[in-house]
Amino acid sequence: MKKSEKYNRINTFVENNTGNISEANTADSQENFKDTAAVRLVKFVKVIVVIAVILVLSVVLKNSLGGEKALKEAEKLNQLAAETEIETTTEAVGSDGILLKYKEAYEKNNDLVGWITVPNTTIDHPVVQADDNEYYLRRNFYKLYDKRGTIFMENRCSYTDFDKNTVLFGHNFLDSTMFSDLEKYKDLEFYRSAPVIDFNTIYKSYKWKVFAVYLINVNPKDDNGYAFVYMYPFMTDDNFEEYVSLVEKRSIINTTVDVEKTDKILTLSTCTRDMDLPGRGETNARCVVLARLVRDGESLEVDTDSATYNENPKYPDIWYRANGMENPYAEDVNDWGPVGVER
Repeated sequence: MKKSEKYNRINTFVENNTGNISEANTADSQENFKDTAAVRLVKFVKVIVVIAVILVLSVVLKNSLGGEKALKEAEKLNQLAAETEIETTTEAVGSDGILLKYKEAYEKNNDLVGWITVPNTTIDHPVVQADDNEYYLRRNFYKLYDKRGTIFMENRCSYTDFDKNTVLFGHNFLDSTMFSDLEKYKDLEFYRSAPVIDFNTIYKSYKWKVFAVYLINVNPKDDNGYAFVYMYPFMTDDNFEEYVSLVEKRSIINTTVDVEKTDKILTLSTCTRDMDLPGRGETNARCVVLARLVRDGESLEVDTDSATYNENPKYPDIWYRANGMENPYAEDVNDWGPVGVER
């Protein structure tokens, strides 16, 4: 065979098979590319998931550490108000009229107006008051930034001579800091364990009997266009009596504590998540605990055995929506409003 013929046959073979080889290589390359893209996508998703988990854990850890820090700070503040040993039943008072047990704390912050203590909870905190109600929302007792804030008194209230309704506010971070433990009063057994609380001013100690706990929402749109006004200090006796009757209708617990129109009450307010809606998240819902001042000469005893759950307390309309229920009070006439002297 001539060399030229041999070369022609080789060339023909190469030409006939090169196409098949190229097609096979292209198919393999495409398949390899698909595999590589899929692997990359899986790796990318895994990285995103890991980052998300890290972020969530960091937030949880930060909140947890923040809660522990707040509790430790509360313990330090409690040491500022350690009980003073005295030989008589009369509490020791300084020359300026301030109880000696609060003297050191008052020197740290002159905004101090009192101290709130609730049995069987972590609520044992100083109470401050500022001209602006938002001042202590994100400041601690030492006036430094702290998202848990400080328990504070409504700026219109008087602590030297209690108004009809003395209002205290505190955050609820669901971690037993500040006013988080107030929600325990929704439980009957807990109420029975703590029917009497202490709210002292810097000048005098006082006892208060808890008589109601209820839930409200401060946005009118979430309660058929009506927002129940619970933070008004200056109601008249008759208007106050009507308010108490509406409160008892809303109270989760039926207590045996009576309230007269001449009494003075303490309102403790914090946030609650009981009215969160899917897709909307947290609403402006509040858990409110009410106590009345123990009268002169009155026993501190409370018949807690006779206390019961209210079978049908009145909740804001959004509560029923959040719990998939119909509102039996949807047709109620919500026209009550505080009447008193504006200050």
